[in-house]
Amino acid sequence: MKINHSRIFSEFFESEKTGGLILIVCTALSILIANSSVGEQYLHFWHHHRDLSFLAIDLNYGVEHWVNDGLMAVFFLLIGLEIERELYNGELSDFRNALLPYLPLWEE
Repeated sequence: MKINHSRIFSEFFESEKTGGLILIVCTALSILIANSSVGEQYLHFWHHHRDLSFLAIDLNYGVEHWVNDGLMAVFFLLIGLEIERELYNGELSDFRNALLPYLPLWEE
């Protein structure tokens, strides 16, 4: 039986679980590295400053700061795009479903 690796690879990265699995693996790897013999160098790398300043704009931040701010911008962009998709084509495209999160529900 021949295994089609490109199909398996494509299905894995198209799955909704992929992001969570990659996050778990990267977190575990980061914890292992930080607690190993190279942990001090690893932490130093994240706190090392990169100066990308130009003109009058001061951009002298650590790698950790660049990654955190960059990933947060991408995260909120994706959240905004997902909400927009839901408003036009998803569950929130129906006016009654879209109002539900804004209306308090009381039990009588």
